[in-house]
Amino acid sequence: MATFRLRVVTPERTVLDRAVQEILTRSVEGELGVLPRHMPLITPLVANALTVYVEDQSPFHVAVAGGFLEVNEREVLVLADSAELPEDIDVARAESARNRAQSRLEQGGEEVDVARAKRALARAESRLAAVDPGRARGAPSVSSK
Repeated sequence: MATFRLRVVTPERTVLDRAVQEILTRSVEGELGVLPRHMPLITPLVANALTVYVEDQSPFHVAVAGGFLEVNEREVLVLADSAELPEDIDVARAESARNRAQSRLEQGGEEVDVARAKRALARAESRLAAVDPGRARGAPSVSSK
């Protein structure tokens, strides 16, 4: 099957650079799938667990905390604010961050920065979904492969 190059880059490092068959991610417009020869596109991303399909392997995930996705004739480039592979994620820390963010949102009040708490919650859930897609709300659905 045809492949394309996927690069996931943060300001600090290249998190992933490899040939893949398909990716699923979430943009501000909704869920987005990319296959080889996809039309050129640039779109902002929301925090999500990007799903990556590679020939003869189970799909895997990359936690992405916002950024942009660019599809061009040569590659798909994810310029992420932050990104982590599942093996780099501290699950206990991500669960703690999710619980803190949920508590802040539930308590409300003027002293709570709601937008910041929502971003923290989305990032924690994307990290948990990268480790185990069933662990967090909002994980991208798995295609019918």
